[in-house]
Amino acid sequence: MTHYREMHTVTDPNQLAGYNFVRAEHFERMKMANANNPLLYFKYAEQEYYHKALAHHYQGIAHSMEK
Repeated sequence: MTHYREMHTVTDPNQLAGYNFVRAEHFERMKMANANNPLLYFKYAEQEYYHKALAHHYQGIAHSMEK
């Protein structure tokens, strides 16, 4: 797995998709851990959504490059 500081040099869309899927899972866990705190819950939900969207974006790029 690539560390955050190294993400600026990674150009493989599969790696970028994987990284963002892992980040989305992390924020989903944080969201559920803060279910009783609306401010944190929605903060983490926003981050989860953002990283899921990026992961799907990079996954789409990876699939388009395979053809």
